[in-house]
Amino acid sequence: MDKIFQDDSEAVHPSRPARANPEPSADEARHAPAVFILNARLEFCGFNAAFHRTFGNLCGRAPLLHEPVSVLPFHATNLAGDEQTIESLCRNALDGSLLRAQGMLRLAEGDVRCCLEFIAAYDPCGNPATLVVTMLDIAARDNAAPLAGVRDAGGASWEKPGHDPGGISAQEFQTTFNLAAVGIAHVGLDGQWLRVNRQMCDMLGYTREELLASTFRAVSYGEDLDKDDALLQEALDGKRSAYTVEKRYVRKDGSLTWAHLAVSLLRDQAGHPKYFISVVSDLNAQKKAAAELEQSRARMKAIFDSLNEAVFVFEANGRLVDATPTGLKMFGYRDLKEVIASLGRITSVFDAYTLDGRALPPDEWPVFRVLRGETITNVELELRRRDNGRRWFASFSGSHTAVLHEAAQLCVLTVRNVTKRHFAETALRVSEQRFRTAFDNIPDVVAIYDSEFRIRYVNHALTRLTQRPASSYIGRRDSDIAAPGLVALWRPLLHMARTTSSVQTSDLEYPSAKGTRYVIATSVPLLNASGAVEEVMCIFHDFTERKLAEDKARQAALHDPLTNLPNRALLFEYAPHVLGGARRMHESVAFMFVDLDRFKPINDIHGHETGDEVLRQVAQRFADNVREEDMVFRLGGDEFLILLPRIKDVSVASELALHILEMLHRPYQVGHLELTLSGSLGISLYPSDGREIDALINHADAAMYHAKQLGRNGYQFYSPEMSEQTEGQSVIEQQLRQAIAHNEFRLFYQPVVDVLSGDVMSVEALIRWPGKSAGPSRFVPIAEASGLIGPVGEWVFSEACRQYLRWKRNGLPVVPIAVNVSSVQFKRKGLVDYLVRMLAAHGLTSAAIQVELTETALMDDIEHAVRVLGALKELGIRISLDDFGTGYSSLSYLSRLPLDKIKIDQAFVQRIETDTAGRAITDAIIALGRTLGLEIVAEGIESEAVLTYLRKQGCHQAQGFHVCNPLSGDEFAAWYQDHLQRRAGPASSEDAS
Repeated sequence: MDKIFQDDSEAVHPSRPARANPEPSADEARHAPAVFILNARLEFCGFNAAFHRTFGNLCGRAPLLHEPVSVLPFHATNLAGDEQTIESLCRNALDGSLLRAQGMLRLAEGDVRCCLEFIAAYDPCGNPATLVVTMLDIAARDNAAPLAGVRDAGGASWEKPGHDPGGISAQEFQTTFNLAAVGIAHVGLDGQWLRVNRQMCDMLGYTREELLASTFRAVSYGEDLDKDDALLQEALDGKRSAYTVEKRYVRKDGSLTWAHLAVSLLRDQAGHPKYFISVVSDLNAQKKAAAELEQSRARMKAIFDSLNEAVFVFEANGRLVDATPTGLKMFGYRDLKEVIASLGRITSVFDAYTLDGRALPPDEWPVFRVLRGETITNVELELRRRDNGRRWFASFSGSHTAVLHEAAQLCVLTVRNVTKRHFAETALRVSEQRFRTAFDNIPDVVAIYDSEFRIRYVNHALTRLTQRPASSYIGRRDSDIAAPGLVALWRPLLHMARTTSSVQTSDLEYPSAKGTRYVIATSVPLLNASGAVEEVMCIFHDFTERKLAEDKARQAALHDPLTNLPNRALLFEYAPHVLGGARRMHESVAFMFVDLDRFKPINDIHGHETGDEVLRQVAQRFADNVREEDMVFRLGGDEFLILLPRIKDVSVASELALHILEMLHRPYQVGHLELTLSGSLGISLYPSDGREIDALINHADAAMYHAKQLGRNGYQFYSPEMSEQTEGQSVIEQQLRQAIAHNEFRLFYQPVVDVLSGDVMSVEALIRWPGKSAGPSRFVPIAEASGLIGPVGEWVFSEACRQYLRWKRNGLPVVPIAVNVSSVQFKRKGLVDYLVRMLAAHGLTSAAIQVELTETALMDDIEHAVRVLGALKELGIRISLDDFGTGYSSLSYLSRLPLDKIKIDQAFVQRIETDTAGRAITDAIIALGRTLGLEIVAEGIESEAVLTYLRKQGCHQAQGFHVCNPLSGDEFAAWYQDHLQRRAGPASSEDAS
């Protein structure tokens, strides 16, 4: 726009010639609003005479085309109190985020409050093109006269001015409507067109009269109406003042046209809806351009996918965008997703080497260099894929590429497979001295043949290996040479490579003076320019040391390091072959499970070094006393299994079992010690006791436990009855899993009281399984054996903490809760850390929880017990030794343990009234505990007489049915409150008297 419009009646948009309009009256011209038009750079490109006068009053001069809008002294303040200039307001209006603004025109004689209304127009691509701004005067400060050329809006409303749409002048209509290059219309609340400009008529193909006789719904595409109507209703309901939407209109000729619709609701001074102002921009060109762009992308994609080079496209941040099928195939991927999934571990999938064989560090790989912004050209490398060993040579080029209409850049990496060219060039250069030197000094054996199988080159590695000079090979066919075994080995690969023109590789063995050697032989055809095989290069890579190391590692993986016996892994690898042979020959196989009796005390008393030596001697005795075809396995700890093939009669297994029992019972000499052991054996037979290895091992294990139950130092054959107990355990194990998942367990609480004062000192948490016949003595050992004691124990700790908090919230005096820890839980690492996390998670101190452990849990590993209990004591957690007197602890061990309490097992307490031995043991335990400075708790008290006896003997605390039965959390709270009231009763009476 480069024309200044001086006519008060209209400001004609420069992109279209002015239409003839009725001559305005003098009054209309005098009250016409000030209107100006800005381009996308916010420069004046048009204005009417009213604005010309207004600007003169404001700035003392005439406005100039291409002058920035910032010369207009208008300022507004947003809700946050920040001042905004006319320039920032206009930019928001161009973005579509502002329709009107209220602010101040700063004049020499005082500020004038003014309202600006914005109408933005867009080009066919949806980019801002022009902005039409109408200035409406609201009020003048200090009773100043309204500013000339700025029409009074009648009030300080932020909404559009409340004037009668029917009373607008023709000149106003021309000024507001015809300056815009977009369709503009006023629409009644019922959807009736009230006014339309020429652009709206041209866009829809209707005359002005035809549109004014219709509604916007009549020319809207049906599928787009619901969204339009919903937004319109939200505006009427006051939920929004304006909205924008993309929709389709139906032109008069029936064709559809896409448009961007911006709608704002005009309200009167009372705030009632008056009519809608619609600004409609034609989007057909934009939609067509988008469709053409999509077609162009599809064509480019087809071209991209047809490239015979590997091309990878990345975003600058390293995200893979696309790759050609050639690229996927070259690097061994099935699809793009597989490439993307492996990018994070690409350095563990591939190896890259320079052409001189140097391993290339990942940060020098072409893909990472390009992503860093470098431009690379024809960087050639040797690549190897680790999972399949495939090698090839590739040339890399890549750079950053700008994308049209986008700020972001893409990284494009192209890769060409140059393996054939590389080998051809190698063949041409192989006669040159520097390459001869390289071949001569590599450790791998290399020989090059021509197409007639004459030897053209051998390197020093071959001459050293065969002890022959190079001259005995050069120019001769290997068939003419009394070739050593090594050269003869690669002959089939040589001919195959020559015939197929493809690389041939094979793993080979050959004898040498130092024993069998293991090599990888590779024959590589070297092609000429026409693609024919000109030479074949044979390479021998000796990997004997690596194979021996792998065999050694396999030996270590399949054998027990202490006894060198085969382990469980080798058992499951070897047994299927034995069973398969027995099945074919209709023979039996015996699985003999051996467990050493009372081996653990040897470790505990004499140390693990002594125990290890005993196990080594046991293993040697097995090796010396089984049949040649038998195999002995160490399963772990003191458990062994003997696999006996070709058992034609069970008496063979019985005789061997008796022999092994006698052999195990002979004394063991370890240093100055002479130790004795016995064994318990269980035998299962294939196929009568099972056909699967697991079942046969488990059945032999069950028979072994049966032998232990019968008194140890014996053997038993498996019978189905032995599995009944095991099957019952399996049922309970399955039920335990369901109970954990469905939260079926409950905790009951039994108080421990002071025998003198009756004060509740603590409560013991006892796990119960409502609705099940299995009690804790039954299901807890099964949980330990099946590995379920972990989640069960964690639930017990957590529930005890939750119950402590519930009692505390309900005003109950705090009382610590003692939780039983099984031997399995205690042996696991991390018990102390777990308790710390559990207390912290519930916001409790260490005084809230106490720990109870059995003698068995502590005495299995006394050093471990001392460390763990010491750590618990440092945290302030009190520790009780439960069921004292039933284990095998010694006084020396007991004195080392940092305990707070010992609990006399109820088996002794309940015999006090009837058995002098029970009383004697109880008295001894009390005396021992008092000597060690420990609190003594008696369990299982069921009568007042027993309680009185224990009190006289100096026992500190009591627990049992006589004191209180185990109660639920709520029941215990009620009992405790009643207990406190009963104890406070006499004192209260005395106080009252």
